[in-house]
Amino acid sequence: MRTRLLLYLLGWTAMAAGASLFLPVPVSVSDGDGLSWAFVLFGAVLLSLGVCAVRAGREHPERLVVREGACFLVGTWILLTMTAMLPYFLTGTLSFADAWAEGVSGVTTTGLTLLPADAPRSIVFWRSLTQWLGGACIILLLLTVVPQVSEWFGMSLVMPRGQRVSQLLSSMRRTSRRVMGVYAGATAAAMIVFAALGLSVFDALNLSLVTLATGGCYVPGKGTGNPLFTIAMMAVMLFSAGNFFFYAEVTRRGLEAEDPGAGEMRAMLRLAAAAGILVSLHLWISGTYGVSESLQKGFFAAAAFLSTTGMDPVQLVGWPDFDRFVLILLIFIGGCIASSAGGLKILRLSVLVNASIEELRRTLHSRMVLRVSALGRVVPLSMVGQLLSFFALYTAVFFGGAMVLSLGGIAPLSALGLSAACLTSAGPAALLAGDVSVYVTMGEGWRLFCCALMLLGRLEVFSFLFVIQTLASRWEGRW
Repeated sequence: MRTRLLLYLLGWTAMAAGASLFLPVPVSVSDGDGLSWAFVLFGAVLLSLGVCAVRAGREHPERLVVREGACFLVGTWILLTMTAMLPYFLTGTLSFADAWAEGVSGVTTTGLTLLPADAPRSIVFWRSLTQWLGGACIILLLLTVVPQVSEWFGMSLVMPRGQRVSQLLSSMRRTSRRVMGVYAGATAAAMIVFAALGLSVFDALNLSLVTLATGGCYVPGKGTGNPLFTIAMMAVMLFSAGNFFFYAEVTRRGLEAEDPGAGEMRAMLRLAAAAGILVSLHLWISGTYGVSESLQKGFFAAAAFLSTTGMDPVQLVGWPDFDRFVLILLIFIGGCIASSAGGLKILRLSVLVNASIEELRRTLHSRMVLRVSALGRVVPLSMVGQLLSFFALYTAVFFGGAMVLSLGGIAPLSALGLSAACLTSAGPAALLAGDVSVYVTMGEGWRLFCCALMLLGRLEVFSFLFVIQTLASRWEGRW
């Protein structure tokens, strides 16, 4: 394995992570909480290590092979998690294990949090910032490195074939400029809208950071009763669950009818509308709320869980089981394939459903040629096989994770909900199926297992297993 390229890439990642640690310093200084030293110290260390790594890897090859891509993915998530957790630990806010769990939950945009209610504002802002940076990293890796490792798993249906990464560095620079411009611009716009609707600047900033990242663990203290605020939140959540490559292409050359990803965007909006109508109607029929409140809460919940952002669990207390079940199904579906949302993604499920229908038709007409299409695009049969493998492994990890969690004395429904929440990065979903305090009250060891599920979900499962296989093959070669 060529280590120079890995050093170079991880060095730039460390430099970006180190620079981000200086952002909470103004909040810490203005509040006088005495925690700015932790951000400055660790930020300086990371910047220095990053510079050294970049210099050590200057003479690197341009091409990234599959094995190196998988190791870079795992290394990036480990580095980002360590960056996220150290401020919690160094300032004494959380223990080491809890700080690690908080860091993983942040960078994977899961939204499960252990922060005390009276945590300093600088720590709260850092938690929101880690989610925003994690969402940005997820989008960039999905559009650059993940296709090298996971053989696309449907990505080529929303990106032209010419976008496949061969020259990694030039592709990452080009993609990061275009996509991150959309990501940062949307964050700024959301912050302005939230502030105009009555939130304080600090609340508006934090809420825009976690919502664009589909994180969803920040709940503003006040100012959210305005119906316009609910509409604005729905719009931001659905935007964040959309295809960011599609957004970047639209800003570059305008909207075209046959743009890659446009079909998936339309399917996501239709699904959100259908789920909103279904949940709202049942909330009204069951007598949980009146007509207007049922519409408001039903559509908001549909947008929140389809985007895997989640919502304040207190709002879900007393909801009928049917509506909770619909919301759990939505987090497994997830958003678009080139977004920070978790789940299986709409495009992949569309391919699998159409493949199943075509297979049933071929059973009735044995000589029929199998032709699978999804959202207006023909899908190669090789990709159908890849997606079937992905779905089978994803399902196995979900049930296996729930089985392991049940060994810790967690009730079966709570174990299923927590496993789904961690794997799909929709933290509040853990509170739909059982005890609302299951994540906080469980032991540290079981929380670390939840961290493994969070990382598995964000590494697209196959990338992590490929690294394990690579390490195992290298170990066997030594004997």
